[in-house]
Amino acid sequence: MFDFRIIICGDGTEIIDRRIRTLYSELTPVEMMEYTEVDVQLEIMDRIAKRARKEDERKRKLARNLLRKLACFCGFV
Repeated sequence: MFDFRIIICGDGTEIIDRRIRTLYSELTPVEMMEYTEVDVQLEIMDRIAKRARKEDERKRKLARNLLRKLACFCGFV
């Protein structure tokens, strides 16, 4: 089961809806290949977003750190 569905609009654009799941039995072999490729791409995008969120959180914690603020105030950083 895929955790998304590709919806094709009237003008030919494709929308990925992550709120709807797609069963394997609903897909043709060609659609299964397309869904597999999209699934891999979404997984990579999720990893990149998770890494960015972790980095932002690390920077936020560092900025709130009292010792870092003191070092900046004293001119060490």
